[in-house]
Amino acid sequence: MPTVISFVSTKGGVGKTTLAANLAGILADYGMRVLALDADIQPSLSKFYPLLEQAPCGLRAIVMRGGNVQPDCISRTALSNLDLIYSDTPDGSLQTWLKDREDRLMIMRRAMASPALQHYNVVIIDTQGAVGELQKTAAMAADYMISPIKPDTLSAGEFSSGTLAMLDDLNRLADFGETFQSGDLYALINAQERNNNARTLTTVIRQKFAGFKKVRVLDTVVPSAAAYAAAATAQLPVHRYDRRLSVSNSAWHVMHRLVWELFPTLTEIYVDDVCADSHDDGAGTSEDGGAP
Repeated sequence: MPTVISFVSTKGGVGKTTLAANLAGILADYGMRVLALDADIQPSLSKFYPLLEQAPCGLRAIVMRGGNVQPDCISRTALSNLDLIYSDTPDGSLQTWLKDREDRLMIMRRAMASPALQHYNVVIIDTQGAVGELQKTAAMAADYMISPIKPDTLSAGEFSSGTLAMLDDLNRLADFGETFQSGDLYALINAQERNNNARTLTTVIRQKFAGFKKVRVLDTVVPSAAAYAAAATAQLPVHRYDRRLSVSNSAWHVMHRLVWELFPTLTEIYVDDVCADSHDDGAGTSEDGGAP
């Protein structure tokens, strides 16, 4: 089965979609087969990259089928190795429909086991910035979850009172067996400003959640930088857009550090190295640095 990463937060505006799209983009450039699944009623991830081929169905069909993913739900993006299941539930009706399902927590996990997904290496799920049934079923499907936190008092407080509370609620079902246990939660400091106050709050966040079971604050810190918004406007992964190799906090280096932390077997390997190896093997590479 693919590795499943769900981006979750009970607070909107913390950068889930941007991080999910950029992680999917760089993993695809590593040569992994990646599927992005948009489980947000505001379909931002669905619009992040251009589509070469749009499937007739999307998220709604998967949920209504009880988690059965068919090829008619999988769209193809313009990025090599990156496919998409788009969000088509803008009215939020799936949230209401799921409330009446006894198996609602298992629907997305069942989807991840569908034969149509078994050739993917990674599935990245984006969710709405609120508590709801789609968020919960996405959390239960994940091998681990990533929750972005901006280094400010409001975001840190919401992470503690909202996102961690949701995790606790889910894991109260652990008495029913391992099937009902969620994966670990990784907190990712995002949009850190270049000032002492932001750095101090980052340190406080690390100290506050250091002892929490099933919670880990990642070492990688994503700075506040215009490149992330500009890359989204250009519909490009940010590591392609901001390739300043001499700047340690450029998006190129930040995204590689994040990949290395999440996938240790890739440590010190850059996407350019993968493309060069493929070229040596006689395979072609895309002009913009994408995976062959």
